[in-house]
Amino acid sequence: MTRIFFAFIILVSAFAHATIEDKPKAEQLVTGKNENICKLTFSQEMISQQMTFSNQANKQNIRRIAERKIAAARKTFADTGSYCDAANVLQTFEPDSLSGQNGDAQFRQ
Repeated sequence: MTRIFFAFIILVSAFAHATIEDKPKAEQLVTGKNENICKLTFSQEMISQQMTFSNQANKQNIRRIAERKIAAARKTFADTGSYCDAANVLQTFEPDSLSGQNGDAQFRQ
């Protein structure tokens, strides 16, 4: 009886291993970074930051933070090509300084 049980386990293991390797990479479950989900998150966060930056009713420092987040996310995406990394920057980036830099928007007072 135990021989049959072990033979069954080996057979099932071999079959399961074969079916996983037969699947294309796109069909396999991938944990960790999921670029499709991150792309959606990145898009939503980028639109939100663009709206914050463009809204003239917001205070200058709020608009400047949004501008810095957008610039940092663009640079991160250009460097890594990862939507997950860029989305993370949009969600967590804190600028070191809000003082004027080259290329900053000039807000009306």
